[in-house]
Amino acid sequence: MKKILLTTFVSLLFTATLSAQEYDMIYRGARPMGMGGAFTAVSDDENAIFYNPAGLNRIKPGEGKIAILNPEVTMNTSAMNVISKIKGLTTQNPIDALTPYIGQNMDLEVMPSMPYWVRHDFELALLLPSLQNDTLLRRNVATEAIENVVADSGLMFGLAHGFMQDRLSIGADVKFLVRGAGNVNFDAVQLYTKQNVAFKDIAGYGFGVDGDLGALYTFNKVAFFIPSVGLTINNIAATKFSTHFGSNKEILSDQFALKRSLGLGSKFELPSGAHFTKWIFAFDVNNIGESGTFFKKVHLGTEAWLFNFFGLRGGINQGYFTFGLTLNVPVVQIDFFTYGEELGDSAGSKGDRRLGLQLTFGW
Repeated sequence: MKKILLTTFVSLLFTATLSAQEYDMIYRGARPMGMGGAFTAVSDDENAIFYNPAGLNRIKPGEGKIAILNPEVTMNTSAMNVISKIKGLTTQNPIDALTPYIGQNMDLEVMPSMPYWVRHDFELALLLPSLQNDTLLRRNVATEAIENVVADSGLMFGLAHGFMQDRLSIGADVKFLVRGAGNVNFDAVQLYTKQNVAFKDIAGYGFGVDGDLGALYTFNKVAFFIPSVGLTINNIAATKFSTHFGSNKEILSDQFALKRSLGLGSKFELPSGAHFTKWIFAFDVNNIGESGTFFKKVHLGTEAWLFNFFGLRGGINQGYFTFGLTLNVPVVQIDFFTYGEELGDSAGSKGDRRLGLQLTFGW
């Protein structure tokens, strides 16, 4: 009985809806989200090709990294509560278990792996099919689920170069992407009887090419800080994934197109101290050009690295606190993070608390 309930819930999540009010991101990095999403002027690791490719120039020669396996799972508190409740039920009717959660978003995001090679001025990454899921239950005449499904995969590479003794960094990346997406609604009868849903039955597929441009500039030391500013233009082509292949010729609607936007950021870095190797503060305004109020686009964050193997971070993402920590030992890196995502038009109107874990195996 529990197996039937869990199967129903998981199938809902894996045929899920991306909220119309949630900004569409191909990938959310554990480190950026832990520090409030304020990463435009930081961007000095493998996350650069998603946040600001100019940051590849800030990776010092000899300090690159190769990751062969780095699964990441993110889940919101509503999904955790549903799973916990289902495990304790004996009822055979999944509607009874799901009804208390009508009106709530149940989010589950799974990235099986994104192997990458990153070094000074260069990154190459392969994103395996990554699901960004959010199931919304509602009651019309009876309980129903509004579900869209979105899955991304692709090959990405980025290049950067430094000028003026690397005070100015310019970078660009190109992404060859495959997106599968579609829409489906399930009524109470379908929710009760279905065991699982085949992705191919509700989704169309499309291929698209897109890219980002970015810049970083570091000023001379001011008081105790070394300030930097960053700018990025994301999804320049605003690709609609209009190139199709295979037997499925369903055209993806414009709601699944990538959105072109502008990001502005600043970073203030403290010089290395006796007990930490890096301590930074960052402030971003991102998704400029997309819908939503100003404060929905504001991100604040801080990060401190202690003894070169333990990272601690916190911040504010769209008005909600964030927290993250990293344990980096030879071959294995563990990242935990939590953040709040705004699902409404303005910051503070409809927050969604999410928790994530990533394990990275590499060197």
